[in-house]
Amino acid sequence: MGKERAAERVWRQAKDVMLHEARRILGNTADAEDAVMDAMERILKNEEKFLPLGCNETRALAVIYVRNTAIDLYNANAKRPLPLEELPEDLEDPRTPEEEIVDRDAADRLLALIEAMPPSYRDALLLRVHYGMTNEEIAAVLGLENGTVRTRLSRAKEWLKKHERRSGHA
Repeated sequence: MGKERAAERVWRQAKDVMLHEARRILGNTADAEDAVMDAMERILKNEEKFLPLGCNETRALAVIYVRNTAIDLYNANAKRPLPLEELPEDLEDPRTPEEEIVDRDAADRLLALIEAMPPSYRDALLLRVHYGMTNEEIAAVLGLENGTVRTRLSRAKEWLKKHERRSGHA
């Protein structure tokens, strides 16, 4: 199977879930599409990782690629001011500005903690929490034993608790 065929298979099996994940992180379709294309470039460079995978594993690994790409883009965008022409026309929100700031701050802290987490913990945790995968499914996607998955999930939870306390937001 050549690079083109592996990429086509990833695209056919995972494009919708990749776009959904990128849109969830970035909040808009244009940036999400950019993240998906950037992730596909990374997938092409690492296509050998996708060759032995079945459909579910292909989708899960593609989502990990796009998630990391989208988080990088989210962080880059957070450093730039939003142009006025990109502001939404309907700015009504039932939350107060203070509640919006607190919610956004909490989400930013959680994303930063997850991004700072060791990748082995982060991938196992996100496959469990966000995609609802079982230990067996996570083990298949990541090429691990079930016991290793249990250990990584346990360590990921402990890591989050420890680092949340350190940041003073527990």
